[in-house]
Amino acid sequence: MSPAEADQGEEADRVERAERDQRIGRDPGAGDSTGSDLPLGTVFRSGNGSRSGQGRLLLGDPADGASNMAIDAAILECLEAASAGQPTLRFYSWETPTLSLGYFQTLRSRASHPDSLHAPLVRRASGGGAIVHDRELTYSLTIPDTLVMGAARDLYRQVHDAFREALRPWGIHPRRFAELETEGPAGEPFLCFQRRTDDDLVLQGYKVLGSAQRRGREGVLQHGSLLIAASVAAPQLPGIGDLIGHCPAIIDIRDAVIEKLADLVGVHWQAGELSGAERAAARRIRETQFGCTDWTEKR
Repeated sequence: MSPAEADQGEEADRVERAERDQRIGRDPGAGDSTGSDLPLGTVFRSGNGSRSGQGRLLLGDPADGASNMAIDAAILECLEAASAGQPTLRFYSWETPTLSLGYFQTLRSRASHPDSLHAPLVRRASGGGAIVHDRELTYSLTIPDTLVMGAARDLYRQVHDAFREALRPWGIHPRRFAELETEGPAGEPFLCFQRRTDDDLVLQGYKVLGSAQRRGREGVLQHGSLLIAASVAAPQLPGIGDLIGHCPAIIDIRDAVIEKLADLVGVHWQAGELSGAERAAARRIRETQFGCTDWTEKR
C-alpha cells in the first residue's frame, strides 16, 4: 500500500505510524502447499480441534456501513470487560451495497471506480483497498491477546484456511495466492479484491476472500469478506457462485465456517448479544468516527 500522507501535529503522526504497523502487508514467504506454516490451531493456546473454551457468536441484522464498522470497533475496545477474555465471532450484512475505503486511501481515489459512485461510503479503521460490500459473507473475529501465541500473519492465514476447509465439502477449492505461479497486479488497484497478498484465497484467478486486521489494547480484530456473487456496484468482481455456476446457501457456508473456526480457536460458540458497554461504545464511535464526515473525508 502507498504510504499515507502524514497528518499535522505530533499526536497525529504517532497515531498514523501505529496504525500503519497494524496493517496486514504482503507475506514475504511463499508458504507450503498446505496453506499454513503452522498446524491448524497452533496460533491459539487452546486450538488443535480441542474445544475447551467458550466463545461468543453474534448474528446481527443488516445495518449501514457506519454502524457495522462501529460495532466491530466497540467489540475490540471493550474486549476484556465485555467478554471476560473470550473471543467473539460476528457475522453481519449490509442494508444496501456499501463502499468501504481502507484507512489510508484518499477520498478522491473513489473516482477511479465509477460503478460504486452511487453507493454509500464508509472509511474503515483497517488498511487495504476499497471493498464493495453486498453479496458476500462478512465476518469479524476478535481475539484477546491471552488466547493468541502466533503472529498476526499466522492468524490471518489460519482463519483463511478455516474458510477453505469449510468450502471443501461442496467441491469448492480456492487456493492461497502464494501457491499460484502467477504475479499480482501492478501497482495498487483501488479495490481490495483486485489486489493480491499471499494468503488471499483465489478461485479461477479471482480473489474471493480477503481480510484485514486492527490491533487494540487487549487483542486483535480481523474482519473480512467472502464474495458469494458479483454486486451491481462491482460487476467486475465475480463471487463463488458466478465462477462455478452454483453456490451453497450463504447460511450453510456460514454454519460450516462457524464449525471450522470453533476447531481453530478451541471454543464452543455460544449465541450472544452486545453488552451494554459495547452498545454505548458503538453509538459513540459511530457518531464521532465512522458516521462523521471529518473521518470519512480525512484524506
